[in-house]
Amino acid sequence: MPGTIEEQTVEQLVGPRSVLARQRRDHAEMDRLMERYRALADGEEHERALKEVVQLVFSHALAEETVL
Repeated sequence: MPGTIEEQTVEQLVGPRSVLARQRRDHAEMDRLMERYRALADGEEHERALKEVVQLVFSHALAEETVL
């Protein structure tokens, strides 16, 4: 039996366009964005990074609730 989504290959996730593959990519991108957000001092870039996180989390949650 396959492990977690993170441990599975793209083929096990039914290809690169599958919702599971997208969710895995989203998690990696959220991690990257949060690292960037935490590294920035308050200001315009910090605010922009937070907006990117919020946009990604919203679309990710919508896909997760709608499809999964």
